[in-house]
Amino acid sequence: MKNKKLYFTCALLMILLGTSDALRGIFSPLFLKEFGLSMSQISIIVSASYLGNLVCLLFGGVILDKVGSKKAMVGFIILLICSELLLLLGAKYAFLLLGFFFSLGLSTLLNTTMIFLSREFSAKNPLFYLNVLFFLQGIGTSLSQLVLTRFSSSLAVWNGVIVALAVLLIPVGFILLTSKFSSEKQEENKSNEGSKAKVNKGAIALLALSLAFYLIAEHGVTNYIVLYGTEFLRMDAGKVGLMLSLFSFGILSGRLILATVSDKLGGAKMVFICLLSALICYSIVFAFNVLPLLFLCGFAVSIVYPTLTDLSKSYVPSSMSARATTIVVSLASILDIGFNFVFGSVIESIGYAKSMAILPISLLLSTIIMLSLLLVGRKKSS
Repeated sequence: MKNKKLYFTCALLMILLGTSDALRGIFSPLFLKEFGLSMSQISIIVSASYLGNLVCLLFGGVILDKVGSKKAMVGFIILLICSELLLLLGAKYAFLLLGFFFSLGLSTLLNTTMIFLSREFSAKNPLFYLNVLFFLQGIGTSLSQLVLTRFSSSLAVWNGVIVALAVLLIPVGFILLTSKFSSEKQEENKSNEGSKAKVNKGAIALLALSLAFYLIAEHGVTNYIVLYGTEFLRMDAGKVGLMLSLFSFGILSGRLILATVSDKLGGAKMVFICLLSALICYSIVFAFNVLPLLFLCGFAVSIVYPTLTDLSKSYVPSSMSARATTIVVSLASILDIGFNFVFGSVIESIGYAKSMAILPISLLLSTIIMLSLLLVGRKKSS
């Protein structure tokens, strides 16, 4: 590892981000009982957080390219601390809405920034260290859900967690500010390179589409599998919840195990193999209703998101790597949001069986797109 101090700081940051991301779901009973919100207001909060992702990614990518990773990350962390503190005023709906808009958006922006730092951690095995960081973010989310759900209606715990997050983010920002980034030495060359190098817009568009269809397949499970199991398969809610936890555990374990071979196979090949494996598993699950295989589905898709988004850097000059990556994620998120907006109506129209078949079809499209990128070959930026 090239920079242990920086890596372990980012590891702590990812755990904190995972915890922050989970707060919206964990404390929703508090919003209903203590803050007096309606379900429609909570739905607006969810939509606002997705919108925050898009806005922060689009503007954040430009900022990252203009001012450099270190300065940008420190600035994002300061803004994240402020947005977390806004949540302390959650009794007023507007502050709660703004707090989640910025905290979820900045969290997504900061974890995306890890992709740009992968070479700071290791020149030989960057994908391994990158996927471990996303594994740690998942640990932060899972542990906070496990521990904090029993206090989901407690205002004191809500306030305490928010203050703790804000306080812990301060030393993270300070360590980042005092750390040395090897990429800083290349900043002077970036502007010169940007005027000469070309952007492979076709590859960027294909990556965005592949990521979008993958996100539809993943979020289709996380958002709808409980309804599918209880309403269509008539399973006990607790049993379906266990199946969903198997999917999440598959993602966590996959990020830790598959990360060890990602660098050897290469990002594009690894993503294709994972998508193809996930397609097979998804098809079996929804054709034969074998929900325990959701563990293998989660395992197969585990490293797709960080590895696929990392690929976007290969099709643009380094001076535009941040913008390219955030644009890929933003475009994919727009399609994903659109899918979730209409999927409930699709289920009502054609039923659960046909609707859930859309998920493996979506993976099929994602796999075909990634295969096309492999066959055409990567066009290197000059």
